Amino acid sequence: MQLTKSLTHTEADVMVQGSDASTLSHIQQRGVAAAVWQRELALDFSDWIRELNPENLPQFRSLVTVDALEKSIHAACDLSHTPLGKHRDMLAGDIAALGFIMSKIMENSLLHVRLEPVNTNACRKFHVDNMTARMLCTYRGRGTQVAQRGAEDTPITVTAGDAILLRGARWLGKEETTLQHRSPPIIGTGETRLLLAIDPGSDYKPEIINH
Repeated sequence: MQLTKSLTHTEADVMVQGSDASTLSHIQQRGVAAAVWQRELALDFSDWIRELNPENLPQFRSLVTVDALEKSIHAACDLSHTPLGKHRDMLAGDIAALGFIMSKIMENSLLHVRLEPVNTNACRKFHVDNMTARMLCTYRGRGTQVAQRGAEDTPITVTAGDAILLRGARWLGKEETTLQHRSPPIIGTGETRLLLAIDPGSDYKPEIINH
């Protein structure tokens, strides 16, 4: 596990990384601004999702209970004509598993889940979400970029498949989160990403749901 030392007790500026799902729970520790569960997507799954026609990538945005999440993703896949089979099952199952982890960490079984193809420079500016916390996972294309405030010229790009849990501006406590993130600029490259974002349902207000 990698741990970047926090320089102050009033700022959350640490990014913890590890190969176990329990790494994500470190978001609750003092000074931690982000936790990354480093994962390797199965090669056959990565090939499958990369080769899908962008029109067949599922789109979903809704408040949903964690128990209903997997079926909801399959319903979104049906609407997008995402091919049936084990790889679609893997996608829906993985999203449901990440939702379960998020619900346990945030102690909230209601989630706001967004799964969407991205082919623009959406959220190209570094920012901290107006949320308690947000989990992000890129299944296709380049991953989310993170940078400390003041060091935006040297961002770190999260590997596709990794799950990153970030504190938002509404995290309880007196620590200020200084680790920012953005979607990688991809306009003009022909790339289409598939991005998952999971927020606690208690944070949901239509006007503050952003990328």
